[in-house]
Amino acid sequence: MKNKLRMYFKRIQVNTDVHTFEVFKKSSLAIIVKVIGMVCGIVLSVLVARMIGAEGLGIISLSNKIAAFILIIGLVGMPSVIIKEVAIAKNKNESQPISDVMHTAYWFNGLVMFSISVITILLSPWLVNVVFKKPALLYPLIIMISVTTPQAFSRILSSGMKGIKKIWQSSLVDNTLSSLISLLLLSIIWWLQIEITIEVVASVYAIGRVIVTIVAGLHWKQSKNNNRQFRFNLKEYIRTALPLYIVSIARTLTNQFDIIILAFFADPIHVGLYAVASRLALLIVFALNVTLSTVSPKIAYLYASGKKTELETMIQKTTKISGVISLIPMIIYLIFGHYILGLWGPQFISAFHVLIILSLGQVINVLTGSVGQILIMTGEEVLQSKITIIFAVYGLIQSIIAGHLYGIIGIAYSQTINIVLVNIVKSVYVYKRRNIDMYGLYKRRGQNIS
Repeated sequence: MKNKLRMYFKRIQVNTDVHTFEVFKKSSLAIIVKVIGMVCGIVLSVLVARMIGAEGLGIISLSNKIAAFILIIGLVGMPSVIIKEVAIAKNKNESQPISDVMHTAYWFNGLVMFSISVITILLSPWLVNVVFKKPALLYPLIIMISVTTPQAFSRILSSGMKGIKKIWQSSLVDNTLSSLISLLLLSIIWWLQIEITIEVVASVYAIGRVIVTIVAGLHWKQSKNNNRQFRFNLKEYIRTALPLYIVSIARTLTNQFDIIILAFFADPIHVGLYAVASRLALLIVFALNVTLSTVSPKIAYLYASGKKTELETMIQKTTKISGVISLIPMIIYLIFGHYILGLWGPQFISAFHVLIILSLGQVINVLTGSVGQILIMTGEEVLQSKITIIFAVYGLIQSIIAGHLYGIIGIAYSQTINIVLVNIVKSVYVYKRRNIDMYGLYKRRGQNIS
């Protein structure tokens, strides 16, 4: 079996360039980890829906989305800076810059995240009763917010792992391990016949995230990139991080604010229905997300080394592979979508049209490739931030109007339209500003890439 796998990788290596082969090889393990996390996440979601119903799932999903937004605010754009700085330092075989950026992030993001979480917890009664008008949201929201600081540390560690090309370990920290631990804990609670409430489910999620942070910290401590001496260089990093920070917030508004907006115009049941459809639609981009973990440091290194032809070849091939993979779940949803949604319960079947609309947007997202990461990793952070901000504002306004007029289906259409438009615009600018042909279209027209 081992010899067959070795021969398989050798055949792939012969037919592709060294950088694409490395992306494929390193991504293969990450894809396995991602698939395990995907399965655990789906099973966990099904169990939660069966135990506390669509309304309870809606409350959990809403509290998760709010906590995710708070987490993005507290990270201040540092994860992308960490990936870029660590990748460049690792390729130069320098450990000191890695220690500098990691320790700076620990202290800075830790203090910022803790302060924001305390303020948000104090404001929780007002948010729950006045803004969202959903009293049942209070305790789940407080529980989720209370673990955002440990989550910030795990995101920092995960970014460092991506930079040193520990891709599958990073994927494990990002999603898989948390879902697996939460699933095990919830199964144990169910087996012990303990009453499962919304608060219990929220606590299970929170415990899982804390355990992930501890495991990630122990793993990073054992690496050779953990120098005790470091230089607190916040000013240098923050200069790069600020545009990325704005991008992160804008991207969150574009990709994750749909459930929060829907919560203003619909009851928790519809929020739960949308959350399941959105989760399934996001499975389409799992191959792209795994590839990005490997491609991002590669883009930074190849561009900094002036190897534009190799960079372009790698991007074209990885985009085509991810695009083909993304069509598989889309076809499955079109044929078996009703049955898949029925796993969560009979009332979830009504979310079929929402699932198809959101899935179509994610297919386009994959087919446009890693446009955002290309702009960031090639020094176009400001342009990336401008495009993302413009479409975040446009998408937010569009979603509010669509949600008010058409409810859950309006939010789905708004989300899809915005994803398609922003990725098309970024693709155009990748070629115009960095002269990178992502699809080989310009070469086929007889134009040479300089």
